[in-house]
This record gives sequence, structure tokens and C-alpha cells, in this order.
Amino acid sequence: MNQETTPPVVSQGDDELARNAALFFEADRLEAYAYGLLEGDSTSAVSWERFTEAKALADAKRTEAQQDLLRIRGQVINSPLP
Repeated sequence: MNQETTPPVVSQGDDELARNAALFFEADRLEAYAYGLLEGDSTSAVSWERFTEAKALADAKRTEAQQDLLRIRGQVINSPLP
């Protein structure tokens, strides 16, 4: 039996959602890293400074992901129906 296999059709919206999910994943990873910095020593000023910097990067990445998701949703809402 010889069946042709064709790759699944991936729409532009699916591709954008996958990239957006990767942004959220990266934000989660950065946040976990930030909190991990406090696990060894949460009492030193240096640890808190490093945490604050890392957490700011994570927050910025999460904001980027949220803004991107809002943009994607706006495209979906404003796109004409087939």
C-alpha cells in the first residue's frame, strides 16, 4: 500500500501563535531563572540586585508576549470571513 503523505497545512495565524507561545515560554524561563537566583542566598544585596535585573527581563518578555497576543487577536477579529 503506497500512500502519499502531505504535510499539514499551517496557516499564518498558527505560525504567529506558535511564535507567541515561544515568547511566553521564554518569559516563564527567564522568571524561573530569576527566582532561582534567590534559592542559594536571598539575604545578600547582590543576590537581590541580580534577581531584580533578571525579573525585569522576564517581565519585559512577558509584556512583549502579551502585546503580541493582543495584536494577533486584533488581526483575527478584524479579518474578513471567508
